[in-house]
Amino acid sequence: MKRILVNQDYTKLGRFFQRRDAEAQRVAPYASLRFHVHLLGRGFGVLWFLFFLGGCGAAGGMPTAVPTAVWPTSPPLLSVVQPLPATATGVVGDAVGDVVGDAATLGITAVPETSTIPTPVTPAPASSRLRLAVDTAVPTTFTHAAQQFAQQRLTQYSWSEPDAADLLLTPRSERPFATIIYALAAPFPTVPDGLTLAELQTAWQTGSLPIVVGENTAVTMTPILGTPGTAVQIVPDGEVRERLWAARPAATSPSLTILPFDQLTPDLKVLALDGQTPLAADFAPENYPLTVGIGVEGEATAVAQFRAQWDGPTGNYDPAKITRIALTGVTALVRATAFNMEQRGILWPGEEVGPVLRAADIAHISNEVSFAPDCPYPNPIGGTTFCSDDRYLDLILDIGTDVIDLTGNHLNDWGRDNTLRTIEMFETAGLQTYGGGRNLTEAAAPALFEHHGNRIAFVGCNSFGPQFAWATETSPGARPCDGALPTDIASLRDEGYLVFVTLQYTEYYQYAAPPDQVQFFREMAAAGATAVSGSQAHHAQGFAFYQDTFIHYGPGNLFFDQMDMLGTRQTFVDTYVVVDGRLLSVELWTGLIENYARPRQMTPAERSQLLQTIFQASGW
Repeated sequence: MKRILVNQDYTKLGRFFQRRDAEAQRVAPYASLRFHVHLLGRGFGVLWFLFFLGGCGAAGGMPTAVPTAVWPTSPPLLSVVQPLPATATGVVGDAVGDVVGDAATLGITAVPETSTIPTPVTPAPASSRLRLAVDTAVPTTFTHAAQQFAQQRLTQYSWSEPDAADLLLTPRSERPFATIIYALAAPFPTVPDGLTLAELQTAWQTGSLPIVVGENTAVTMTPILGTPGTAVQIVPDGEVRERLWAARPAATSPSLTILPFDQLTPDLKVLALDGQTPLAADFAPENYPLTVGIGVEGEATAVAQFRAQWDGPTGNYDPAKITRIALTGVTALVRATAFNMEQRGILWPGEEVGPVLRAADIAHISNEVSFAPDCPYPNPIGGTTFCSDDRYLDLILDIGTDVIDLTGNHLNDWGRDNTLRTIEMFETAGLQTYGGGRNLTEAAAPALFEHHGNRIAFVGCNSFGPQFAWATETSPGARPCDGALPTDIASLRDEGYLVFVTLQYTEYYQYAAPPDQVQFFREMAAAGATAVSGSQAHHAQGFAFYQDTFIHYGPGNLFFDQMDMLGTRQTFVDTYVVVDGRLLSVELWTGLIENYARPRQMTPAERSQLLQTIFQASGW
C-alpha cells in the first residue's frame, strides 16, 4: 500500500480526501458511530502518510505543494440513536468503502456494502395528526391504554387536552366500543348483602349512608345516580379503601363505595344491586345498572379510523379470565349423617348446597373418612372410628367436587388398605387429591389447576394427629405439618400459582381463633399463601387479613352430624373469585345443618346473626 501511494500524484490524493469527505457528510446523520469509524479511518491514513514521509525522506524530495484537505464538521447528535444494520459486515464494508473512496484507480479493491442504514422515522407535525384525549370520567386504567395507543402511532395521533381534541373517549357516547363494569362494595365485615338502585341513588344524593368514591368514579356515576350530595366523600383513588374502612359506622350499617370491577380487593364485600352482582356466574352486564359504555366522539372519518385501529381493552370484565373456587369445611359421611342418607337418599344432603358448589369452577371437599367395602350399616349414635359406604361417593360427585382434601384425622380409621383404595376411587372418578396420599412424598404433592389463564395450587397438612393418621415413607395417610409446608408455598408462589392452604389444626369449639391458631395460620400467610382455611373446624370460626392473605380459621361442618351446638350447625362455603391471576373477592354462602346431615341456606335473620357474631369474634 505504501508503494502505491508513493507513485501517485498528491493532487489526486487531495481530490480523493474531498470526495470521501463529501460522502461522509451524506451518511453522517444516520449515526454518530459511523462518523467515528470514518474519523478513525482518516486518522489512521494521515498517520500512515506522515510515517511514510519520515521513513522515506532520504529516498525522495518533498512535493512542492500539498493541497489542504477539507475536514468534515461533526454531525449533530440524534435524540434517538438509530439501530445499526443487522450484520457487522455491512458496517465495516461501509467504513472501508469510505476510506478507499474511488481507490480502484490506485489498484485497491473496495469491500462491497451488504446492507443500508434505514432512514430515521420522524413523527409527523402535530398539526397533521389527530389529537386524542379522554374524558375525566373514563377510568384511569383505560386512560393509560389510550395513551399507549397514541404513543405507538406517533405519525397519526398526538395526546391532547379534552377541550382541544379531535377524538374524545367518553362514557357519554351513543356508540360504545368498550364496556366498563363498576361494583358496589363495602368493607368485608358488612352484614347487608345489597341495595336497590333507588336506595343507592337516595344515599348518593342525600347522604343517608356514608359513601366514599374516587374522583374519577364520581364524575362517571353522576349521570346514573344524580348529583352527589355534600356527604359523599370524593377522594384520590389511592385513598378510597382506607377512607371507606374509617367511615364504616357498624357491620349492620355499611359505608359504601363504587369502583371499577377490576379494582376490587378481598377486603371489600361486593354488594348486589337490584339483585345482581358481577361476581355471579350468571352475571348479565346488559341488565346491570352500573354498566358504563366507553365510546369515541369526533369527525366521522377520524372516528372510523380510530375504531378500526383500536387494539386496547374492550372492557374490564371478561368471563374468560374468571375462576371461582369454593372451599368448604368438614365432610364425614358417617353416623347420623350416613343414617339419614340411607333413609332419605344418598344425594339428599346436597340438595341446597349443591348449586353453590356446582357453580364454582373448582369445588373443594375435605373428606375425612375412607370408603370401605365392609363398612357396616350406619349407627346414628355410633363411636368415633369411622368408615363410609362406597355408594356415598355419589354425593361427592353430584355436588360438583373437583379436588379432595385428605388432611383429615380419621383417614386411616378403617385401616390403611382402605385408605389406598379410597385414593384410587377418587382418581378413577377424575378427582385430584392433596394433603394426603399413598406415602409421604405423594401426600406432600400439591393439586394443581390451570383455568382461564389462572394457575391454582392446593396444599395442606395435619398438625393435630393422631400419629396413626399421618403418612410415612411407605404407608398412606395425611401429610404431617413438619415445617416444610412454608417452603412449598413459597416455591409454588414463585412459579406463578395462587396457593390455597388448608390446615387440619386443633379443634376449637368457639368462634374466635385462639392465639396459637392465629400464629400458625399467619406463618402460612407469610410464606406467600393466597388464602389459608381451617379444614379442622367443626365449629364456625372467624376471619382475618394478614399480609394480603385472606384467612378463614374455620368454615365449620359441611356434612356431619354434630347438632348439639349452634356453632357446629352453622357452615360457610367460601367462593374465591380470581381474575387475571389475582384474588379479587370472596363471597360467603351461609348454611344451617338440619336433620344431622343437610345444610340449608340460612334465612336473612339467621345469616345476619351469624355474620355479626363472626365479625365481632374477628375483631371487627
